[in-house]
Amino acid sequence: MKTLKYLFILVTALSFVGCEETPTLYDFERYKFVSFINEDDSALENEGVHDIFLRYDGSTLEEDFTVTLAVSGTAQEGTDYKVDSKTVVFKAGEVRSEPLTIEIIDNLLDGSEDLTLEITIESVSNPNIDIGVGIVNQSNKAMVFTIVDDECPEDIDIFGTELVNDNGNTLTGSINGNVLSLTGNIANYGSFPNANLELTLTPVAAGAKIGSVTFDDFDAGLAGDGYMYQFRLAEEGTYEVCTGKINVKFWVYYLSGKTTGDWVYWYTVDTEITIP
Repeated sequence: MKTLKYLFILVTALSFVGCEETPTLYDFERYKFVSFINEDDSALENEGVHDIFLRYDGSTLEEDFTVTLAVSGTAQEGTDYKVDSKTVVFKAGEVRSEPLTIEIIDNLLDGSEDLTLEITIESVSNPNIDIGVGIVNQSNKAMVFTIVDDECPEDIDIFGTELVNDNGNTLTGSINGNVLSLTGNIANYGSFPNANLELTLTPVAAGAKIGSVTFDDFDAGLAGDGYMYQFRLAEEGTYEVCTGKINVKFWVYYLSGKTTGDWVYWYTVDTEITIP
């Protein structure tokens, strides 16, 4: 009788040891999950488009299924980003989804903070697939995507300084509102080392870091050769604050009788003006 009792105790003890050593494994035939591959991701504001993928854990499926997503956050749809579809497809047999493609809209402004998109899995077309990985406390059901503002903090005032054109001539720039006044060898003509030109810098949107460069026919004044000169805009130019560059193309005219007569085309100046 005692022998049977001891044998029962031993078997019971061994059964407990066996249970403790058995690892907990997911039965992927029974349990199937979809989740985000990453819990967070980011892209620069000027990146253009960015793809986000989901993953599938489970037994191989022979049919496509779809996952519907919800998007919220500080970034505004239509202003900061575009998403053509908030439904992604898992092709039959695939463990990675087709991408959720986010088109990032560069507003060209210097923002005070980065923008975020909070993307969550809302539903799955296959009712046998759970949202998030795990039997309890499912993970990666949501993710945060950050749009990183990459604009510089400066504005057009940076051009109110010493500048250099692509002929190596030093120019002096001063800013009054959005008008940049230049003085120096603008036309790259030795007899006119102190020419003047006023450029209007117009941003593509209020506060933007890029824009157009224009000016009306500008009387540049009298050169050392005794002729009067005029600069005329050949085509709309551009400026970019963050690179400190101005590109402008203009025609140089002179007065045929030095101080009287007709304006006569001389040559074209196509120049890049930069902060050295």
